[in-house]
Amino acid sequence: MPVWHKTVNDWQIEASAPGKIVLTGEYAVLAGAPALVAAVDRRVVCRLAVRRHGGWRFQSKGYAAERTLTKADVYGAPPNTVAGVARQVLPEADAPAHLEIAIDSSACYRRGQKLGVGSSAATVTALAAALCTLRGATPALSELIDIHAAFQGGGSGLDVAAAFAGGVIRYQRRRAVPVPLPGGLAQLAVFCGEGTATAERLTAFDAWRGKGTPAALRRLVDAAEAVFGRLDEAGGFVEAYGDYADALARFDQTAQLGIFGPRHRRIRELATRAGVCYKPCGAGGNDIGLAFSANAAAMADFEHLVRSARLAGGEPFEPLSMRFANTGVHVRSR
Repeated sequence: MPVWHKTVNDWQIEASAPGKIVLTGEYAVLAGAPALVAAVDRRVVCRLAVRRHGGWRFQSKGYAAERTLTKADVYGAPPNTVAGVARQVLPEADAPAHLEIAIDSSACYRRGQKLGVGSSAATVTALAAALCTLRGATPALSELIDIHAAFQGGGSGLDVAAAFAGGVIRYQRRRAVPVPLPGGLAQLAVFCGEGTATAERLTAFDAWRGKGTPAALRRLVDAAEAVFGRLDEAGGFVEAYGDYADALARFDQTAQLGIFGPRHRRIRELATRAGVCYKPCGAGGNDIGLAFSANAAAMADFEHLVRSARLAGGEPFEPLSMRFANTGVHVRSR
């Protein structure tokens, strides 16, 4: 019997899951390479309330418009919708007649644009965790990866793993292992102002790659693997991060995926001037990138250059006040 049957009064559940930033391994992870991924302190929050009346209602802030759905709507929804996620996680036989679902992913957006921190994966993870709690279950990482792949149309699952586990992880072939970063690192995330359609870039990658591993992708895999041999010291890690950024740029020139959009190229020029290492994170385009340095003064110079820079239309680039997050998916109920 589902847990919610045991309650007399209204029952509320709150689940939250963090977004992510890909340090190294984007695209290479799809060819079997390890990815270095960090959860970040931009969380998606999902609140459930079992009611005595009112039917089913979905409310979303940040991700989609508010909707009011019946149970029939939910259990007929395709898997590439939030309602479809609910259908997969909560069997209809276990579902209450009256349920409110409120999802807030606004922390993963800036002025209506996706930051590129894995909002869809955090949404799926938070919603699934809340609904599993409703029926007295606990979601497995493999289950969440499959649900998100159906929701997004593919992907490696690294963003789900970060939302699930929190902290900094090595992700490879659907397994997440915590790893420490060296001390003494200075870092800065920069939002370049445009959201990216991840699914479109994954489709383009699959079409370019075909069924093999082209040489440019093989070199990117090698660079991603090399990072994990340089985690013992800040200077060595920054050097390996820079080598991976160079390999990613060469890969992008060959595959023509637009990972280094014009805004990322501009920020990378500023990073080179300041003496820090910068790359786009994740699918690329013109959304979020991350710089590392073992020199705090150099990073301060880079931040000043970023804040002073302007796009052709006068729009500023935006350093983000964003930290890595140790806590993965978290659920509480009352």
